[in-house]
Amino acid sequence: MTTMLEQPRLVRTGVPGPLSEAIITAVPGKFYAYSPIFTDGKPLYALLDCKANKSRELAQAGELGREVHLHFEFDSMTPSRVSSIKTAQAEGLLARADVKFDDVWVAPADIAIEDFYALCARRDSARLADICKAACRKHEASTGVEPGITVAVMTSAGKYGLFLVNELTPMSVSIDACHVLLP
Repeated sequence: MTTMLEQPRLVRTGVPGPLSEAIITAVPGKFYAYSPIFTDGKPLYALLDCKANKSRELAQAGELGREVHLHFEFDSMTPSRVSSIKTAQAEGLLARADVKFDDVWVAPADIAIEDFYALCARRDSARLADICKAACRKHEASTGVEPGITVAVMTSAGKYGLFLVNELTPMSVSIDACHVLLP
């Protein structure tokens, strides 16, 4: 069953055209807004530059290293969830990789949908970081996802992000998102 929210799509930061599969790191201080889709085949979420594809295959975890942050888990028998890359690794969901991943925390954010879109439109990095710090203060590494939920992301490397779940199926999730790497 497909569940969908009727919300405006974000205009992707950067130049129009296809996204690169290269690892293009985020620029400190630059605010990114985008609308990726994650699937069972591409469940990894990398908070990269606007020119880079954010959804990646499991086999790319080792190559992405500290640039991959989250893993979406899809299972038609249980609720979908998003977890830190370290949690996915500990649960055996990644191929063996001798890579040090960043610490990543996730939690539902206390922000209305309208406020999420307003924050993205204003590109307010300070407010984004404040929301993420408040939501992730318990340092949780996993949370459930459902349509309409906004999830805060915070990394040990200084990345802060929010994503709003727009559409969720048993094998995919479509989100609107924003993130910043603070200098």
